[in-house]
Amino acid sequence: MLARRITSADLAAVGQVDRHRLRNLLKDMPEFAARPASERVAIEYTRHDLTVVAVLCELERMGLRKDAIARWVSPIQQALVGPRTMSAPQLLLTSDPPEAALGECHGRLSAGVIVDLHKILRLVDGHCAGVDGLRDDQRKLEFGPQSVGRASVATNQARARRHG
Repeated sequence: MLARRITSADLAAVGQVDRHRLRNLLKDMPEFAARPASERVAIEYTRHDLTVVAVLCELERMGLRKDAIARWVSPIQQALVGPRTMSAPQLLLTSDPPEAALGECHGRLSAGVIVDLHKILRLVDGHCAGVDGLRDDQRKLEFGPQSVGRASVATNQARARRHG
């Protein structure tokens, strides 16, 4: 998991776009453009934002116009807010009205766009965990469970005084 704040650099990395293209895409999305910004302070995002932006970037790569993508931002955010299933889901986007639903949840079939979330979720998870777990240095230590109660601290301090 990322120990630092999630910024636009992370959004660009997960979306596989450069910062200029990301900024150009998000400026037309009210959900992202309306966030308060301060000079010299990076806007912070959530892991959910990473997933949503990765989907938006994928839609743009598929050739959809920004105004079409903008109509789906809120439905995409709502569809991706819940817990994930174990299977590799698909995101189904319909245009009239603009709706988004996970593939397992679709009740009616209609014309729309299908986005494979397996790739996107793998990118987000990989970015948050680090490539091959490199950012998760604590796992390499392989400490077993240990008692950290107050009694063990006092016992260790008493031993140190006796041997010191």
